[in-house]
Amino acid sequence: MADILIDLRAKILERGPNGIKCISRIFRHLDVDHSEWLSLKEFSDGLKAFGLSLPESSVEELFKYIDKDGENGILFEEFLQALRPPMSQTRISIINEAFAKFDKTGDGVITVEDLRGVYSVKRHPKYLNGEMTEDQILRTFLDVFDQGVKDGTVTEEEFTNYYSGVGANIDTDEDFVKMMKTAWKI
Repeated sequence: MADILIDLRAKILERGPNGIKCISRIFRHLDVDHSEWLSLKEFSDGLKAFGLSLPESSVEELFKYIDKDGENGILFEEFLQALRPPMSQTRISIINEAFAKFDKTGDGVITVEDLRGVYSVKRHPKYLNGEMTEDQILRTFLDVFDQGVKDGTVTEEEFTNYYSGVGANIDTDEDFVKMMKTAWKI
C-alpha cells in the first residue's frame, strides 16, 4: 500500500510545487455538493482528471488506506495529509518561523492586515503603475498559499502544505532552510 501512495505522491510532485494545488483544485471541483468529502467515485474520477492511470484495485486500496475512520469517504484534509511528503523537524521549524512572522495577530491565520508592514508592495510593478492597490497585491500574494476556498486567509496548515510541495523538490534541509531564510528574510 505504501508503494502506491509513494508513487502517487511522486507523480503529483513531478509537477512541482503546484502539483498538490492542482490536484486539490480538481478534487474541489468534483465535490459538487461542497461536503469536502470524497466518495470512491469522486476519488477515482479526480485521479483520472489529474492524468493518473491506476488499476481500479489500486485506487480502491489507496482509498481505503486514506479513509482512516472507515466511513467509506475521504475527508479532503485526510487526502491532503496523505499526499504531503514527510518533512524533517528542521523544515517544519523554519516553516513555522516564517508563518509566525506573517501572522502578526497570532490568531493562526494570515490575512491582508497581517501582511501590512511585513510584505512591502512598494516596488511591485502593478503597484507602481497604479494597476493594483496594495490590498489587491497582498490578496494576490495570499492566494498563492490559500489552498481551499479563496477566502483571503491562509491557515498554518495551508502554508505548511504549500511548502511541503516546494520542499519536495529541494534535496537537503540545508538548502530548504537557506531558501526560506532568503525568501522571508528570517
